[in-house]
Amino acid sequence: MRSSSDKRSHSQMTATSFESSSGGGIGQHIASGRLADDGQGGGMIITRRYGEPTSPPSSSPDDDYDEHGHSDTKPLDDDLDGYEEDAVMFPSSTHSWLFTQDVSSLPFWFAVGIVVLSYLCLVLALINIFEDSEPGNRFNVPYQVQTTVRIAQYLAMIIALIMEEEIPTGLYLLRMISKESLHTKFPKMQFRKFVLSAIVRLVMGYLFLFNTFLVVAQATAVLDIFYDVLALQFLQQLDDIAFNLAKIDVFGRHMKHAALSKCFRAEFGKQPFALRKKIHLFLKGIYFLNLCA
Repeated sequence: MRSSSDKRSHSQMTATSFESSSGGGIGQHIASGRLADDGQGGGMIITRRYGEPTSPPSSSPDDDYDEHGHSDTKPLDDDLDGYEEDAVMFPSSTHSWLFTQDVSSLPFWFAVGIVVLSYLCLVLALINIFEDSEPGNRFNVPYQVQTTVRIAQYLAMIIALIMEEEIPTGLYLLRMISKESLHTKFPKMQFRKFVLSAIVRLVMGYLFLFNTFLVVAQATAVLDIFYDVLALQFLQQLDDIAFNLAKIDVFGRHMKHAALSKCFRAEFGKQPFALRKKIHLFLKGIYFLNLCA
């Protein structure tokens, strides 16, 4: 049995002979390292000296980014300040059936029925508001209310602007889906029906805001304000609720097939940034006018 000193001598001789036979190359790297006995008879372990660079690490999801967080493989969208918008798709709503379904189909007329029901309820609420008006006070606004009620009125209008989604959705669709892109994806769809669906959303949104303004202005109690706002919001969400029920086969096979149609999974290309920027400014202007009103 060899002693430990004999084992170390044998390891050093092996490294020296390997270096001379390789003519530099790998042998030089081994010679520049430190040889250590593995304690099992003749083996050696090459260790790195302190301060020497290690081999390149394996790739990871973070390797595509530099220290500033920019990607080296996928350029960022320069018109979005470093983030990407979601894919442009048809909204999951019965309003979308007004242009995705044929006029003679059951889903189309079901969507028409939802529109008529929502409009009718909003109009009836509006008529009821004016029925209680008095001469000289057409909107029946109370002359004096408590401070808490006045604060709740302003808060309710802000909440209503946040909750109202038909106006921004309609403008967003008109902004992001052009006639050319619609005909490219679905040649059989009519663009005028698509525009009509967006107009239905816009009119419904302004009916909701007008009703909300009048209801809030007439309120004399804090809880009545928020109850009325929630009730009006429910009326303009009937299209979303009906669509989700159709997806789970509540209204029959034809309605389910219409809700699960492939057109609701189609993604549309973006319009040129110059055009989107103009419409984006217009959309902000509409929101500012709503807030001022």
